[in-house]
Amino acid sequence: MSDLKPETRRFTLPDGEMAALVWPKPGATRIIFLHGNGFNARSGAKLLERLADRYEIIAPDLRGHGATTLPADPARHRDWHVYARDIIALLDQLDPRPFVLAGHSMGGVTALLTAEKLEQKPRGLALIDPVILPGSFYAINHTPLWHVMWRRFPLVQGALRRGNFWTDVDAVKTRYAGRPPFSYWDEGVLDDYLAGGLKPVEGGFALACAPAWEAANYASHRHDPVRAARRAGAPIAVLKAEKASTVRDVAGLTRAGAVITPLPGHSHLAPMENPAACAEWIAQVVEGFSQ
Repeated sequence: MSDLKPETRRFTLPDGEMAALVWPKPGATRIIFLHGNGFNARSGAKLLERLADRYEIIAPDLRGHGATTLPADPARHRDWHVYARDIIALLDQLDPRPFVLAGHSMGGVTALLTAEKLEQKPRGLALIDPVILPGSFYAINHTPLWHVMWRRFPLVQGALRRGNFWTDVDAVKTRYAGRPPFSYWDEGVLDDYLAGGLKPVEGGFALACAPAWEAANYASHRHDPVRAARRAGAPIAVLKAEKASTVRDVAGLTRAGAVITPLPGHSHLAPMENPAACAEWIAQVVEGFSQ
């Protein structure tokens, strides 16, 4: 594991700034790692620092998350293509070199949507339990029925009910530490998540990813990740969690050429539960992409 501490960089995009953690390594293959909905770049630090001795790592805070200041209006949010456009704008500011797109959950789908649009294709995609739902789910998103249904989804309801003010960071940690899923996380991951996921407000702290934006992500699926996988133009490796996996259309991914590896004993939040195992898997697939 590298002892190198990440730098915080800011990238200027057409409508604001994107913050990112960067573990620099000149000349090395670059891994762009994209976090999931409601998380932030720092929540993946325990995973990414295990890769920083071999690769250059860039982990952005996606729009509406962490320290990124790009506008995030839940009322206008319909799909995850906006994240892909942001990542392409970030890539345009980097020196050219071989790179891999990696991501967890929503970040994994963003990697697919990004690869689909890129002219300069990545060396490969390493996706940890991306959100790949049945095709009928995405089709419903394009009908008037969706406007009636989305508020009924448990994930949307849970996000909208989420508390969003604490007087101090210790109060947040005390509330979260003993409760699932946080109680299943590896040592130090909750601290990293809070370090990147809270922002100061008058009298205390609030979530950097507003609950309404998190809910909007759960409710906005006018994109097609399997089609993006078919058009990615690069090898795709998927690590599928054993419990509560969001990889539901395994057949569609397989037909698109993805190689799916099971991860026994862990849930959809595997990067937080076992960052070492996830880092080892990423390293293995990245080396495979290079052969």
